[in-house]
Amino acid sequence: MRDTTSQDDIICKSCGKICTDITDKWCRPCTINNLKKNFTNWTSGNEKIDDFIQKMQLKTEKHLDIIVEWIPYDQFDNIKKTSKDGFATAIWKDGLLEYNREERKRKRTPNKEVTLKYLINSQNVINEFSNEAKAYSIKEYNHIPKIYGISQNPATNNYIIVLENSCCKECGEIYMEIWSKWCRPCQINNLELNHSGNKKIDEFIQEMQLKIESVRDIIVEWIPYDQFNIIKEISKDNFARIYLAIWKVGPLECNYDEEKCKHKRKPNKEVTLKCLNNSQNVISDLLNEAKTYSIKDSFGLNNTLKIYGISQNPDTKDYIIVLDSFCENCGEIYTNTYYRWCKPCHLIQNFANWTSGNEKIDEFIQEMQLKIESVRDIIVEWIPYDQFNIIKEISKDNFARIYLAIWKDGPLEYNYFYRYNYHGEKYKYERQPNKEVILKYSNNSQSAINDFLNEAKAYSIKGKYHICDIPKIYGISQNPNTSEYIIVFKDGHYCKNCGEIYHTEIYKSNIRQVKWCKPCQINSLKQNFVNWTSGNEKIDNFIQKTQLKINSYYDIIVEWIPYDQFNNIKEIGKGGFGTVYSAIWKDGPLNSKIELKRTTPNKE
Repeated sequence: MRDTTSQDDIICKSCGKICTDITDKWCRPCTINNLKKNFTNWTSGNEKIDDFIQKMQLKTEKHLDIIVEWIPYDQFDNIKKTSKDGFATAIWKDGLLEYNREERKRKRTPNKEVTLKYLINSQNVINEFSNEAKAYSIKEYNHIPKIYGISQNPATNNYIIVLENSCCKECGEIYMEIWSKWCRPCQINNLELNHSGNKKIDEFIQEMQLKIESVRDIIVEWIPYDQFNIIKEISKDNFARIYLAIWKVGPLECNYDEEKCKHKRKPNKEVTLKCLNNSQNVISDLLNEAKTYSIKDSFGLNNTLKIYGISQNPDTKDYIIVLDSFCENCGEIYTNTYYRWCKPCHLIQNFANWTSGNEKIDEFIQEMQLKIESVRDIIVEWIPYDQFNIIKEISKDNFARIYLAIWKDGPLEYNYFYRYNYHGEKYKYERQPNKEVILKYSNNSQSAINDFLNEAKAYSIKGKYHICDIPKIYGISQNPNTSEYIIVFKDGHYCKNCGEIYHTEIYKSNIRQVKWCKPCQINSLKQNFVNWTSGNEKIDNFIQKTQLKINSYYDIIVEWIPYDQFNNIKEIGKGGFGTVYSAIWKDGPLNSKIELKRTTPNKE
């Protein structure tokens, strides 16, 4: 059942007009009008300051935007100066006005921790003060410090910009990343440098450390060689040897569980050691290569290797670059370093383990497997027919029959959510057993292989979170009794009632795959025509035609609604050609599913 709003939620209770934000039941015109009416209830005592605050309030565009206010100085408790001149932390007693969706109004969040920025002599340079205040944001989701309001110290007459809690309590600087309360200057100052004994290498490490710009960035280090437990050699050539190893104390990584993000060691980290032959004699070449690696965590969006640090073998004196990800099987860089996914290794393993008995079918499946670009992509397979438990036939015509079935072993999916799962096991492909699938039997496909494969090529192998109208293919099978070939689809694209493809919906900038079938919905509405009438043929025709125009899961089903369905009728406004009322609709509107059902009775 969808959780979207219905007809009543569209209308603002105050003005009777359509809400600016239907989902959150927020009306911008009413918000602006209320702010304007409130202008007479406060003043800073300075016309320019009042004008600045009023203009900031009228910039409100969304329910999450901050309402900038004039805040009397006696609203602040527990004022503490930070080590940075001109800044203090405080508790704002009444707190921020924040929107309450259920009550459709803003309410105070008391005892709000804030940062106070004191501007010396600002009473004499109001324009400069206003320009400073404009540099801050009223938007909920951005990385600019947010402004809550303006105040004034009555003892000094200096104006104060009231900000979200955005300053480091140790140094007073604004956090580089406010969401994590990460302070770059403090991080840089607190870094310890383990000396390598080589000036150029120490300078390189310091240079890399000064490049950090995010709490997620890797802090490059000099790592003593005795920190590694070598697991195995995975490749070598004339220039280098590559080893898989365990770094005992591990890298510095942010601990997100704490209120303020702090770096802590992550012990027993699996790393790759690239030992460069004779590198002690060619330091410049070593460092040039080390500079090609990244300290950014890309979350799998690119394939740049990440560098953790430099080490040295005390016996051979060869320097070692400590990296994140080489495949332990083939020694090549992972296709996706973040998820430790090696496409060649996985496909080689899979090619050797099956055959359909038909060369063209085998070539098609291999071709589809080679198209894989992501850990999320589907691995198309040859699936033996005895893997299926047929549930029911959905539809058939002269060309094909469609069945719902259970695939006993299920498809291969990569467990990419965690680098190591809760049991300490590494990433790998795993079967998802008892998977509900759709089987499309193509009549006479055994004698028309080319046509069958051309159809199969039209389907998608894009996996989770990739929403499209194109059905997703799991593989090919064959009925041993009829010799018909079968395309195996991921469930969710075909209607289980009529066999038609479901629609993909775009709603409020979010693309969602919903199991909504327009033909079934239209048929259900038509069948229901005999169950209601307005008593007026033209009205009935209008409602029926409007119902048959629905093209989306989210479209409203227009109905004939008996007047006795309404309770608590109240006039809320007049204008134009009529009067606007609010009321309670007892049964409530129809929400779309495969069949129409009443949801949310007593709908206001």
